[in-house]
Amino acid sequence: MRNVKYYDNMHIYDNMSRENMMGYPVFTEEQISEFIECANEMGIGPAMRYLGYPKSYHTAKKFYLQRSLDLPTANTLAVMAKQLDIFYKDKDKIIAAQAIIDRAVEKLYEDDLLSEDINKLSNAIHKAIQTINLIEGKSTNINENRSKDGTDLAIVDMLNEAKARNNLIKDKISTIGTTHIDKLS
Repeated sequence: MRNVKYYDNMHIYDNMSRENMMGYPVFTEEQISEFIECANEMGIGPAMRYLGYPKSYHTAKKFYLQRSLDLPTANTLAVMAKQLDIFYKDKDKIIAAQAIIDRAVEKLYEDDLLSEDINKLSNAIHKAIQTINLIEGKSTNINENRSKDGTDLAIVDMLNEAKARNNLIKDKISTIGTTHIDKLS
């Protein structure tokens, strides 16, 4: 990398000191290699949480692009999981869903959440609980069979009478309007 000097009033900064001055983290080659190895095994998001760095997905993506490597995708992780026979047993799926619930509840305790963040977390918890219930056979599946009794038929008759009355009123208004327009012409 070329040594470029930056001038700021009375000071001269080279590349490294400018990055440190601006608050950008500088990662060593060992850290980048460790992250890539970990992310290839478990995915970028889990690796970021596990290692505690980098703080953004963009930086993690930059690690891969700098080394001309393909990013791990959900498909590649699914193939690895299939090879390892992971997530094919109901017990493992329940454990994964419970991990989602635990992580979301942990995140809910943060004080700096916005309402949309809370909504996203509550949706994640709801979906995880639904997944667990579905696996355990406790999901709610409502099959409603209704038969029309006398009350239903009476309500249908009332609705039909109201529709007929409304149509009659509309017809009267349209005939009055056209008659009034004919008289004006």
